[in-house]
Amino acid sequence: KVGIIGGTGLDDPDILEGRTEKYVDTPYGKPSDALILGKIKNVDCVLLARHGRHHTIMPSNVNYRANIWALKEENCSHVLVTTACGSLREEIQPGDLVIIDQFIDRRVMTTKRCCTLYDGQHSSLPGVCHIPMAEPFCTKTREV
Repeated sequence: KVGIIGGTGLDDPDILEGRTEKYVDTPYGKPSDALILGKIKNVDCVLLARHGRHHTIMPSNVNYRANIWALKEENCSHVLVTTACGSLREEIQPGDLVIIDQFIDRRVMTTKRCCTLYDGQHSSLPGVCHIPMAEPFCTKTREV
């Protein structure tokens, strides 16, 4: 089952066949919106609008921990996430789709949020973990 956290442009539930909505709660609170369950070309998928379907959640207020937890509870084995941003490379034009293999996320709008599911707080998973980011994306998924 593939989880899709759609940002602007990839949060349209019409991409799913036979869709149903499911509202859930997690140990981290409510996700950004209802989970939209359905299929894309006979593959089970769960779509979640990152900013809410009415685009009401600011980037720094997205409860990404609840979003990830909700997709985990729906038994998603993979999560695809989109983002809209610019590029300083001339050959990358507006509308191009780029699959990245590394990132630096130090944008002002997202640096004030929690950075881990494991931060030792009572509302988090137990323990404090150091998660390696040398290869942050699944090589097999990128090849596909």
